[in-house]
Amino acid sequence: MAPVLDHTSVPEWARTPTAQPVDPAAASTTILSFSATALAEGWSRELSDLAIAHRIVALRPGDRAEEQRIMTAELQRAVVGWRLMLAGPLTDVLRTRARALQAGLLGAEIIVGTTEVDRVPVSCAHCATTTLTTARATRLITCAGCAETLVVHDHLSPLRGGFLGVTRAPEPRLEPTGEPA
Repeated sequence: MAPVLDHTSVPEWARTPTAQPVDPAAASTTILSFSATALAEGWSRELSDLAIAHRIVALRPGDRAEEQRIMTAELQRAVVGWRLMLAGPLTDVLRTRARALQAGLLGAEIIVGTTEVDRVPVSCAHCATTTLTTARATRLITCAGCAETLVVHDHLSPLRGGFLGVTRAPEPRLEPTGEPA
């Protein structure tokens, strides 16, 4: 039986495919869509109804080079009131969100919509490698970088763009004390 997790840093959109609402106070918006056409177009209709300038940029899931190029260009164009909207599988959304936060955006300036949350990135606290898995909190995985056994925690690191994976503590060994049992 898995333990009850009362506190978590994992937002609902990282647990189930969910879209956050558009920000009606935004001055302008860029929607980065990782094969999430329907979600991006829905947001676009809402933004149009609110007369908010926006554009949709379609990206292939996992295309990190193109994502980096687009993010750099969008951040250079950003003005006060600009919002970044990310739509697609959790792995792509978390990676891009982490990049945006590292570049200086605030969490409130990033709006997220996930279309798939089955695969999750787990960031190893030992070597910082990210391992993709379907495992959830309290489960064990093997790190793709250092091969350590990791416990997946119900904690999402915004700057690493993944769930926390911590090496298992070794089982305690009882040393004989020399005293009769």
